[in-house]
Amino acid sequence: MTFSELMFKFMDEFFLMEGEGERFHASKSCQKERWSICDGCEHFDELGEGCMECGCYLPQKIEDQFGECPLDKWISNDEEWKNVHYHTVREKVIEKYPECQQVIENYERNE
Repeated sequence: MTFSELMFKFMDEFFLMEGEGERFHASKSCQKERWSICDGCEHFDELGEGCMECGCYLPQKIEDQFGECPLDKWISNDEEWKNVHYHTVREKVIEKYPECQQVIENYERNE
């Protein structure tokens, strides 16, 4: 199995899980910190709860763990992905494709 095939399986499972209602959100503390930053920003549109710089609706963008501020005021929450959500997707991939387990474990050992 190639690395690209393994990555495809991870992505496929990730999107299937999201489609079935599993949401990969940033933690509540991360969302609170992001909201505080946006609320104090000169580009914050209080009435529309949006960002006048990127045009995003902030309640959605702030909860997206992969979201980032275009002005670099806050970044994606990849630590939560690595520490929590990765393991959930990993287990689903192994459950569905047992032949991936050895490849994943080999990769993790060499990481």
